[in-house]
Amino acid sequence: MSASPAPLQALLEKPTVHLAGTDATLRLHLSRNLLNEILAARPPDTPVQELLLDPDDGQAHLHLEVQVPVLGTVHRRITLRPGPAVCFPDQPWLEFVITDGFKLFDKPILKLMQGQIDERLPRGIELSAEHLRLHIPALLTAAGYQPLVPLLHRLEIQSVSNQLILTLHLVA
Repeated sequence: MSASPAPLQALLEKPTVHLAGTDATLRLHLSRNLLNEILAARPPDTPVQELLLDPDDGQAHLHLEVQVPVLGTVHRRITLRPGPAVCFPDQPWLEFVITDGFKLFDKPILKLMQGQIDERLPRGIELSAEHLRLHIPALLTAAGYQPLVPLLHRLEIQSVSNQLILTLHLVA
């Protein structure tokens, strides 16, 4: 974890102690610009050269430029539809259904390269020809925020024009 102010660091280290009795629902409207700044901060050693998200009503378009062995540089505009809300701990996977954007041979190539894709993606991220899935507890743990995992009760993502709306229910 990066250096945080002492009170915030104490809260992150022992959230159940410092937030006991909390029952909060947080609704964040994340702008297209902020989302793309976050995506731009990905590690430099990935084969992804460009990654932009364009939220729209009920779906989001992912503009992708990736270096693929044998094929070279591939450009795609993948349409994602947010899946159902995630309820912890029973269902920790946040899912986006891929509804459009793959060309004729993309799906067979993805299936053929699935092992290599799985090796390159961070733990907690799954990509197939049908969906993109994010294991929220694994991603929080990898980012150094494992103490926050037990507080999560529900997470939902909605897409509207130029923003994603993240609704988060926390209970301590």
